[in-house]
Amino acid sequence: MSSTEEMPIIAHDQLEEASDGGGYTQMVNENEGDSKQEKQEQPKGVSRTAEEKEVLKKKLEKFYAEYNPSMLEGGHIESIVNSNTPDGVLFRRLFEKYVHDDSEDDYEEHPQIVDEGKQQRKVFKERKVKPKGGHTLARKFSDYTMALLIPVSMTMIIVVWAVTNFTPISKVSDASQGGLLLPVATENKNDSSSEKFSGAVLNSIVIVGFFILVTSIMVVLYKYNCMKIIAGWLITSSAMILYVMGWIWFDLFCTKYQIPYDAISCFIILLNFGTVGVICIYFRGHPKMTQAYLVATSSIMAWFLTRIPEWTTWVLLAAVALYDVFSVLCPKGPLKALVEESQKRDQAIPGLIYESKSYKLGLGDFVFYSVLVGRAAVYDYLPWVVCFLAVLTGLCATLICLGIFRKALPALPISIALGIIFNFSTRYVLLPYDIRYTNIRI
Repeated sequence: MSSTEEMPIIAHDQLEEASDGGGYTQMVNENEGDSKQEKQEQPKGVSRTAEEKEVLKKKLEKFYAEYNPSMLEGGHIESIVNSNTPDGVLFRRLFEKYVHDDSEDDYEEHPQIVDEGKQQRKVFKERKVKPKGGHTLARKFSDYTMALLIPVSMTMIIVVWAVTNFTPISKVSDASQGGLLLPVATENKNDSSSEKFSGAVLNSIVIVGFFILVTSIMVVLYKYNCMKIIAGWLITSSAMILYVMGWIWFDLFCTKYQIPYDAISCFIILLNFGTVGVICIYFRGHPKMTQAYLVATSSIMAWFLTRIPEWTTWVLLAAVALYDVFSVLCPKGPLKALVEESQKRDQAIPGLIYESKSYKLGLGDFVFYSVLVGRAAVYDYLPWVVCFLAVLTGLCATLICLGIFRKALPALPISIALGIIFNFSTRYVLLPYDIRYTNIRI
């Protein structure tokens, strides 16, 4: 999970909730506007038995698990338990700091506050403390969702930019694209619709079959603990993307903006770019750098796949979405087997995975989201904008389902279905109307 964005907040909480109860003293000092009479009425320090400390620890773990999970690490709860702050004052200050809404429902979810007596709750409500923010359920969901929507959006926008700027100046024609990227049937402009569709279906079957084979090999290697082979496989794949395809992007970028370069400077730039990327992704790096390289890897791959001819692209997207359902939800699905094996071992799933707070999304999902939007951008600006919004809507719907079912779910079906529907609706319904309206105004 990426904690970079939360680091300032965590550091602030650590200062306020430090050991010896000093942090809670600071929390009291933040309310210097309170009356002197209220300060004088605060209970004195207490000394807890081992049993009382264990009970308090469980209550704090339950509280922080909902309002500030970062405090569960680093021994902060132990330092709070060992302090001499009375339980009533402790939880009252915590609620003043974190709870956004002072409704009865919030207190019912935390019986430890009721255990301290209803008087604490009554005093808190009579003071009519104004909400100071904190993490309600809606706010937490929005924060976690945005932490995932932002990188997905950045990847799609980068791919659209690349399609707009790099694809027109690349030297690969549509005909040669078919021979380079299509495994079985090529797609030519002079082919009939039935020929294009049948060829697209055949290509999609072969490509999805390749996905099944690769995933199955990954599951077998992981099951027999061949982690070095998996690591070498993944590192080699990422290196190829960053070095080779990164060079293609570098060359197209310099060509587009007329930037001169020589072989030595190109080698040095790409060597640094690729090496730092591999280190950040697989070994150690700043979380922001790691996330940036994952977005860059997804963008490069997605742009490359947008060069597949149109009919094959749309049929392939639908086929991949169906494969995603089978792979994740079916009892014998390869991805389901991989997830179950990783949970059994209590290990991270091997592969290129973007981690964002409480969500994990494979880079393959990034890639196919961006392929859909990038392919729509080849046609016109309006379809890609609509597809962009449709993909994000589908992703939000998937996250809602994830919260409801609380198990691994396929990330592609809803977004891909909405994207395909809205793409063709825009192209054949909205776009002609927009063109006619624009011509009338002119």
